Amino acid sequence: MFRRAITLPFKLLGIPIRLDMSFLLVLPLFAFLIASQLPAYVNMFASGVSADKLQQGATPFLIGLVAAIGLFSSVLIHELGHAVIARLYGVETKEITLWFLGGLARFDEMPKQKGAEAITAIAGPITSILLAGIFWLLYRSVNDSAALLFILGYLTTTNTALAIFNLLPALPLDGGRVLRSLLALRWPYLKATEIAGNVSKVIAILLGIYGLLSTQIFVLAIAFFIYNAVSAETQYARVSEGLEHLKVKDVMTLEPSTVYPDMPLNQFVRLMFYKHHTGYPVIDFDNKLLGFAKLQEATQLTESSSEDPPSDKTVADIMKPAETAFETDNALETLKRMATSQMGRFVVLNNLGSMVGIVSKTDLIKAIQNQGDLASNLKTG
Repeated sequence: MFRRAITLPFKLLGIPIRLDMSFLLVLPLFAFLIASQLPAYVNMFASGVSADKLQQGATPFLIGLVAAIGLFSSVLIHELGHAVIARLYGVETKEITLWFLGGLARFDEMPKQKGAEAITAIAGPITSILLAGIFWLLYRSVNDSAALLFILGYLTTTNTALAIFNLLPALPLDGGRVLRSLLALRWPYLKATEIAGNVSKVIAILLGIYGLLSTQIFVLAIAFFIYNAVSAETQYARVSEGLEHLKVKDVMTLEPSTVYPDMPLNQFVRLMFYKHHTGYPVIDFDNKLLGFAKLQEATQLTESSSEDPPSDKTVADIMKPAETAFETDNALETLKRMATSQMGRFVVLNNLGSMVGIVSKTDLIKAIQNQGDLASNLKTG
């Protein structure tokens, strides 16, 4: 999702922190918006305290920037609250990414224990409420600094709002995850996701209408995000349901087309037009797997040469190490691995290390569709 993101040179609680490019754009925008409304905020949080100096020069923007950084830091701590509880259930957080709509923690998987998703999800809003309480106590202890009163008052209010907003029963917000987890105590996970998804879409539509009528672009963006994200959540639940009990050998393509490392590159490129595959396992004459060759590498080599393709080049010149899976691997876990795969497919090996097939996302999707068709036939039969 976040392909253009910067990984910070440090970790928090052992978790990588990433800044999406949208965050780097929205941070100064938030600072500007806060600065432009600074007089109203000062009247709200620091009434009775002299604030004349806050209106001079670049001071409003600097104060707005501090407040914006404080807000996104609060969002980061909110996500760390999820991560700490998830770790208690044995689930690690791969990364936390800050972007223009807030923050997202990416887990290896959601905790499987009954009700665990609800507890992990509610940890975020609880963390935000605790932060609001800390900022409120600090706010109460300050008397004569208008800038500090404003920042502390602003962070108290925004953390409270963050907690309340995230409790909306809409996936992928925390409230939506709590709702799904509670529904899953009674119904299967897929049905619980579908019910929570329908509720989420209604809330997204209502938010969209409100954002449209009030001309609040940020609310419209959140509504759009929720509506699209809930579709992805539902689809993933269906995928998980379909693949959870399958092995790679149940979904792989048998006897895949292969090439030898000494095949001329021009012949390799022509092969693509006949068989319409974008990549092939590379084997030796003893059928031992040597690597994987893709059309993309052949094209790149062609672009850097005056010939099309170079006559002295072979498949060995573009071959890369193959990504592999075993035929006894779980299909769902293999799909998760494929999400970060460079090749987009795995060469399948048996327990002796010999190649027996190849598996791609297309194979996995077909397996889910076949299961859906089978279930429909059983219902109508």
